[in-house]
Amino acid sequence: MCGIGAILDPAGSAGEHAVNGMVGALRHRGPDGEAVRRLGPLTLAHTRLAIIDPAGGDQPLDSEDGSVTAVVNGEIYNHRDLRARLEAQGHRFATGSDSEVIVHAYEEHGPDLVHELNGIFAFALWDARNRRLVAARDHFGVKPLYWWTDGRRVAVASEVGALLAAGLVRAEVDRVALDHFLACRFVPAPRTLFANVQKLPPASVLTVEEDFSPRLTSFREPPGPHVHGVSDTELARELAERFTSAVSRQMMSDVPYGAFLSGGVDSAAVAAAMARSAPIPPTTFTIGFPGHGELLDERRDAAESARLIGTDHHDTTMSEDDFLAELARCVPRLEEPCGIPSAPALLQLSRFAARDVKVVLAGQGADEPHGGYGRHQAAALLGGLRHVPPGLAAPVASLARAVPRAARARRVAHLLGGRGDAERLLRLVEVSDADVRTALTPSTGAEAEEERLARARSVLSDVPDRSLLEQALYLDTRMFLPDGILICNDKMSMAAGLELRVPFLDRELMRFVEAIPAGHRVRPRAGKRLHRAAMAHLLPPQLVARPKHGFSTPYDDWLRSSLGAEVRRRYEAGTELAGLIEPAAVARLVDEHARGRADHKSILYCLLELSEWHRAFVEAREPVAA
Repeated sequence: MCGIGAILDPAGSAGEHAVNGMVGALRHRGPDGEAVRRLGPLTLAHTRLAIIDPAGGDQPLDSEDGSVTAVVNGEIYNHRDLRARLEAQGHRFATGSDSEVIVHAYEEHGPDLVHELNGIFAFALWDARNRRLVAARDHFGVKPLYWWTDGRRVAVASEVGALLAAGLVRAEVDRVALDHFLACRFVPAPRTLFANVQKLPPASVLTVEEDFSPRLTSFREPPGPHVHGVSDTELARELAERFTSAVSRQMMSDVPYGAFLSGGVDSAAVAAAMARSAPIPPTTFTIGFPGHGELLDERRDAAESARLIGTDHHDTTMSEDDFLAELARCVPRLEEPCGIPSAPALLQLSRFAARDVKVVLAGQGADEPHGGYGRHQAAALLGGLRHVPPGLAAPVASLARAVPRAARARRVAHLLGGRGDAERLLRLVEVSDADVRTALTPSTGAEAEEERLARARSVLSDVPDRSLLEQALYLDTRMFLPDGILICNDKMSMAAGLELRVPFLDRELMRFVEAIPAGHRVRPRAGKRLHRAAMAHLLPPQLVARPKHGFSTPYDDWLRSSLGAEVRRRYEAGTELAGLIEPAAVARLVDEHARGRADHKSILYCLLELSEWHRAFVEAREPVAA
């Protein structure tokens, strides 16, 4: 794991301060070393967190003749197989780094090298022969990558802060992106909440020639044909075996590693698979919330999981006071608010784990392809209603929306309403209705809604003939997961100099998972059905039987007390935020939530996070350098 940056500036107008600012902003991602390389019109920057070949794997990395130079963030899990093939083709490797395969694979395949990789990666390379900058983000978007251009220069970086510190862009609110955030809790690529800063979508390559004609191409892989004639028992057994292999692949490290362990099944399965693949017990880490019961304070369940699996277990705690302090620390590193209340806890847990290890494996990425959310149950139950005529659906949808705190009723309304499958599925992830957003901001949100629909339709074009449920799982994995949970994972762990890996999203494993018909993976009232059956091959029965429990915090309780008052205070009339968000609308949401008249916890947390983002970036901004 590392921080990477590149500035393509033929006129040399950016100046020395630009790349120095970029390196300084990325240093937390790579405290083990840094380097700058100037290659004609391009400057590459790299800060290193040394995981593979710590002594010899410094970057940038070069081809044998120096015509290809790359900086890479991430891990290539199939690098040994790729290295063997490339060496057989005559390539000579200068390091033991897994990242070096990118340089030599580019020599063989050009930008199509991405099809050869199984890993989590973002890279930027300079092709001196073709005078071309190539940058890419991995298949599922585990690693983020941002870019900016003014028509004369192009810059890419692991974090927005590097572009700001380079003096290339000013921190300003993108109003269209703001509607995305208030609707869905995240901003889907290619936008960010920062005006004029874009992020690469997952599975995409950015190519920039010296004539400054940036091209963005996708290498998304639609699911293969469905497997047929295999029993659920056989599928579960093979899924367990393939998952164990994925965990073993992702344990590749030359430095100490461990795992995050909650009270749930997914992280326990990761730890159990690690225990099977290692000669010594894995080290595991948990965070809890004293005084909030076992549902939210998972330390007891996690400790029991650790005892049954046999791990070297450690835990820490967070209080309400800690939460606000961590929120102020985490948002400048998060950069893109993503409405995930566990982000401050993840930052604290990452710092805690980083005292003992440099790498952790985590259980994120299981819910999306396996149907772990209520919206997947809605899609499974109501898929047959997707073709109900709007005239018949509208009265039922209106009635469902009138039930203020019934999340299931709202899902029914969303599935029955809308102008097609893409809009129905988008509405399932919305945390606020259009009337709420209109009250909060002067924008109608029409442009943002059309963008979301266009992005969703593009993703769903990979699976046009699949069921509504399968489309929901695919859209969640390719659109909602990358720019929400995975960005949060990356930023919070890397803020602590910790690499976080997600074996449930291993490329080889996912090829198998997405070939299983969705009806086998999810059944009405039986989310993650096949997944649980598979994990039963790894875990004791009492762990598999535990109810689903994601990584959560008691923020709903806190929003009904002091935290709700804090949200109201931050948006009072006369504040800078009042020019962005209507204070009266915020006060109304806080009041309705505190009285139990409506469930606004998600949008209120988004507003709290937005206030921290605005304070950290917009209110603290410095002028852009010439």
